[in-house]
This record gives sequence, structure tokens and C-alpha cells, in this order.
Amino acid sequence: MNDADSEWREITKKQRQISTYKSSAEFFSIQQFVDKMVQNLKNGAMARVNDQLAALGIPPGSSVLDIGAGPGTLAVPLAKKGCRVTVVEPSQPMKQAMDEYRRYLQVDAEIGVIPAVWEDVDPENLGTYDYVISSFALSVPNLKEALAKMHQAAGKEVHIFWFMNDTSWDVTYTRLWESLHGEKYWAKPKADVVWNCLYQMGIYADIAVYPMRDERGYPDLRAAADDYADRMDAHEEWQKEIISGYLDSVLVRGENDSLVFPDKGLYAHISWKT
Repeated sequence: MNDADSEWREITKKQRQISTYKSSAEFFSIQQFVDKMVQNLKNGAMARVNDQLAALGIPPGSSVLDIGAGPGTLAVPLAKKGCRVTVVEPSQPMKQAMDEYRRYLQVDAEIGVIPAVWEDVDPENLGTYDYVISSFALSVPNLKEALAKMHQAAGKEVHIFWFMNDTSWDVTYTRLWESLHGEKYWAKPKADVVWNCLYQMGIYADIAVYPMRDERGYPDLRAAADDYADRMDAHEEWQKEIISGYLDSVLVRGENDSLVFPDKGLYAHISWKT
């Protein structure tokens, strides 16, 4: 078995050497992407959220630390359920979006905010929470260190949701990046690397696999191509033509007659008791 932490660090290093690289904190500080996430939450396009909440099974009254909470995808429903929630979220637009989503779900409970990326949080000042969760927020340079910090902060359980296979955007980036930017794209390591890292740390976690079940479609090809042009920093006309041609070859009509990727992908729920 390869050293999982080394594998993670090597791929992460290659990712960060991409000339147009944006960290997750930088990407999700861009207002247009934040707005789309909130809209997807409001219109029910992120159907997997209910699956995640059911899988967590966190009882009311529990203290919860949500790392990389985004617009409060899980944090706001957990607060509505009666949990005492604190989030680690560096993006100011995301914090504003979480307030918007909290108002939308009519949640009066306050949600504490630690305005930092996880690798910069000092464990000595963190305290302990009943449950520590991380939902698609493992964009850390050092996996073993990040996992150890989660384990230390959890009084009862840790729950991580992470990608089981390449997402539709990973596949798109991998197929097109070199044509658009002249360099290789490196997709994030998947859930098997996370589980293996835990195993090598002496933590024997449970793992379950779920379908992504997100229906984030586009009204037409132009909207899809424009979105991916923004995501991939590809705004020249020849770059847009490459993107449009590829998307035209793979997108299909979804349930609401919108254009969607045919494979929504899989994600893993990795959890363990502390």
C-alpha cells in the first residue's frame, strides 16, 4: 500500500503549480459561484443533502464543528434541528450566503464562525465538539495533519464526505485543460486515499458510498459553456469553442429538460468514533 499522505501531498503540490490554480477558498470567494450554490440549495437541486443529513444522524443539542461549511449546506439544517453549530469558513461571500440561507430556512439560532482555512486553525484554541464534519471540503495540503486535527477536536465522531470517483467537472477539466492552457490538469485524490491514510494512522473508519443525486443543469449549451469558461479561466473565443464543442458532445436532457451530465458520480461517507 502506498503512503496515502505522501500521495495526497504530491498531487496537491502538482495542482498548486498549475498557472491558473485557485485554492478552494479563493474559488469560493467569487461571488457568482457562491450565488449559484445558494440558488441550487434553495431550488432543491442538491438532493444529496438529505441523504447526508440522514447518514450523519446527529441528535439535537449536539455541538458540531463543520469544516469548510460553504453557504451552510449542512450547518444551517443542523442548527435548525437544534444543534449548536460552529463553522470553519474563510470566505466572506460564503459567510454572507450562509446568513441568507439561514433566513431562507427560518433558522434563528446563531452559527459561530472561525474565519480561516482548516490548516491554519490552531488546535490548542479549537476546543472539543461532539461531532466534527467535513463535506467536500478536504482541499488541504497535508491530509494526515488535517485528519489528526479533526480526530483531536471530536468528542464522539468524525464524518467526512468526499468524492469517490472523478466528478463531471474533473472529467471536463482533465479532457480540456491541456488544450486550453497548455499544461496538465491534476484532479483531487479520491476517498480511497482518505480511507487509506486513516488506516495508516491506526484509525479504522467505516465507509459507505452514495450516488451524488445533484441535478444542477443548464437551460442551454451557451449557459453551460459560459459557466465552464468562467470556471476554467478560458475566455478567448477559440477556448470557448473547444469548451462548447466538448459539452455539446456529452450533455444530455435531464428531468426538467435542462442540460446535465449523464453521470452524476459517487461520493463516500467516511466516519469513525473517537
